[in-house]
Amino acid sequence: MIIRSALLIGSVLPEDQAGFDAYMRDVVVPEIGTYPGIRDVTLRKLVTADNGAPPVYMQFDLLFDSLAEMDAALASPVRMAVRDRIKVGMAPFQGTVAHVVSELMGD
Repeated sequence: MIIRSALLIGSVLPEDQAGFDAYMRDVVVPEIGTYPGIRDVTLRKLVTADNGAPPVYMQFDLLFDSLAEMDAALASPVRMAVRDRIKVGMAPFQGTVAHVVSELMGD
């Protein structure tokens, strides 16, 4: 199993957090779920972190059966359309987005 994680490293002003979080949860997660070949998408929000940890505000995890499935999904017209809708909701976020791809071990 392949997991592509998008780490939102930064912050959202307290007064914008409820709207931002709702948009990511209620709009972005279902939209990402339409990617061809995707198995699941989960959204996580930071609760606490060790001292010195990067300020990860939120994390999306996209699960695929293989790198080929992931690559096909990322190159799809569906993903291109979803990216535009994600950008609309990202305005309150101040920071950067980093993507990492990992393999679920033991499957």
